[in-house]
Amino acid sequence: MLLLFAMLSIPYSFASQPGPERSPVADVVTALRARNFDEALTQSAAALKTSPGDKRLWALRAMAYAGKGEDSLALGSYQHALKLDGAYLPALEGAAQIQFKRGSPEAKHLLLEVLRQRPDDETSHAMLGFMEYREHDCEHAVADFQKGLQAVVRQPNALGAYGACLVIEGRYQDSLQIFERALALAPDMEELRLNYAVAQWKADRPQEALATLQPAIESTSATASTLLLAANIYESTNDTSHAVELIRRAILQSPKDVEAYLDFASLCYDHGSMQVGIDYLNAGLTQLPREGRLYLARGILYAQLGKFREATADFDIANRIDPNLSFPGVAEGLVESQEHKSGEALSSFRAAAKAHPNDALTQYLFAEALSEEGKSPGTPEYKEEVAAAERAARLDPKMVAAHDLLAKIYLQDGRSQLAIKESRAALSVDPQDQQALYHLILTLRKTDQKEEIPQLLEQLTKLRANTKSEAVQHRRYKLEEMPVTSSPTQ
Repeated sequence: MLLLFAMLSIPYSFASQPGPERSPVADVVTALRARNFDEALTQSAAALKTSPGDKRLWALRAMAYAGKGEDSLALGSYQHALKLDGAYLPALEGAAQIQFKRGSPEAKHLLLEVLRQRPDDETSHAMLGFMEYREHDCEHAVADFQKGLQAVVRQPNALGAYGACLVIEGRYQDSLQIFERALALAPDMEELRLNYAVAQWKADRPQEALATLQPAIESTSATASTLLLAANIYESTNDTSHAVELIRRAILQSPKDVEAYLDFASLCYDHGSMQVGIDYLNAGLTQLPREGRLYLARGILYAQLGKFREATADFDIANRIDPNLSFPGVAEGLVESQEHKSGEALSSFRAAAKAHPNDALTQYLFAEALSEEGKSPGTPEYKEEVAAAERAARLDPKMVAAHDLLAKIYLQDGRSQLAIKESRAALSVDPQDQQALYHLILTLRKTDQKEEIPQLLEQLTKLRANTKSEAVQHRRYKLEEMPVTSSPTQ
């Protein structure tokens, strides 16, 4: 796929094409093999005046442009060749590499067409594997990386993506040798080092994971991500003193990193040091006064101390800052960024809801997608959201998610009694629904029914404690995304 490989293999790619013994094609090939790209462009331009329908000349011209680093012109020439012959392999390969380098989804169907003709092409499998990794399709990515392993054996980015997918697929032991090879090639690549440590930790090798992180920890330029991962590993081995030291270091180094404050608060919660956690969250709020997750975390600690008035006040502030904030999301440390639905996805949900008006799940998914758009009350989209959520709850009264969504909508609208009704409906189905408890506490605070709040807060904090271990597992194994390069074989 690489330009140099393409130029070296030109005689094989073009020898079978019809033409005179010494044709203009041969002259362009000679110039390309000599890396004389300007001459190749001159020769191909002259030849195309008499043979504008020669796909070979268009592909060779594209290679010359690519050699000069003019990818847009190269892609245009490859596409012209493909208009003449959609299955023309040299043009498919060249266009696929340029589209891959650009991160364009168009690369995928080009690679699949290459593999239809050359099913054992390792470079195409490797590139396809990297694209599937970026699409979070690790099942297919692993299969393609396996078939293209020799093409990426010395490419740390691609090996890192392969290793990450092996971890996601639960093949922790298999990932270790892949990460080890990748890190040996690029010892300064932080993403690789962190992901290798995560893989070792998940493979029940915490000491090896710490050894992997040690060079980064000792570096004066250690990032907060490195320090927090190491802290979590130390805490898992009951070495709390090291964990505290590293989290404090992360806070000092990156005082606006919300993850560091949340990790410290979680550690304080686990060890019964609620006031210490509150003090650190107070410090965090001086740096991040509009960060709802910090208020929510502080509310949890206040509730553990029995300070229910302070707890509900913090929950109320958190809700005002971010009405979409998930209680379990923060309480359990699941603070990953939300991926809002694209307009195209929303159109698909709308079409599905219209086609299946009596399917509760379809109606709920449509309502949820609309909710993530954040439309204001009174807008047509907002009315659609409410109608779809209400329909989902009517069609399936046991759908907890639909009741939770309606409670959030009604809470935002100021329709407190309806929010209370939906929260209680969710809890009648799932008494452990933390989101419903959170909504209920917030709503009751706005009514005259405040006497229930202390009991609900106690219930909420107990649920928080019971689910803590699952949350830690989720945060422990979050992988860093590997950066895309022009090609996994570069």
